[in-house]
Amino acid sequence: MLLCTLLTFALCADPNVAGAVTVGDLTVPIVWKRVRLRSCLDVGGGSTTDGSGFTRLETGWSSQEAPETSTGYAGRVTVRINDARIEMSAFSWDHMTAADVEGLRHLYRAALWHELGHVRTAIGSVAEANVHGAFTAPTATEYSETAVAIGNAALARFGAAQVEYDRVAEHGLRQDTLPPPLGGANTTITCTNQR
Repeated sequence: MLLCTLLTFALCADPNVAGAVTVGDLTVPIVWKRVRLRSCLDVGGGSTTDGSGFTRLETGWSSQEAPETSTGYAGRVTVRINDARIEMSAFSWDHMTAADVEGLRHLYRAALWHELGHVRTAIGSVAEANVHGAFTAPTATEYSETAVAIGNAALARFGAAQVEYDRVAEHGLRQDTLPPPLGGANTTITCTNQR
């Protein structure tokens, strides 16, 4: 498996390469599936989400509780990404031209960049959630209730940040309107062969 960095991610935007990309401390495998289409015009057809790629993020939180004699219980909630992977579609159709192949190469790079934006957004959400400090509660039950509220609120903000990223980028169709490091090429393809 080829391990790509953000600087060499284009090498992993090739469906013939088994790869993964490293973002910070997170290694994210890239999984390709082959999709046969009638023509170039069907790329992204019928999709209301990212038509060329999808990022699966598994998150969670945990609480480190310690009894404290003077104030009850103290601890903190830690949010984390348990697992991540990027799923990409490798398209093909009859009568593909060299321009179609080049258009797909552009689309794959743009789609992978957009999916990496989901990973970057997730890492930022986790970092933001983990900035909060310790908290205390007079009883173990109140500590647990507070921990659940903090953890669930952090995961809700995490999900909202993912939705907002896709809204602003329009699932990659307006990726070029985002500031660095999220901005990049749009996830579009120009069809040269109308068959």
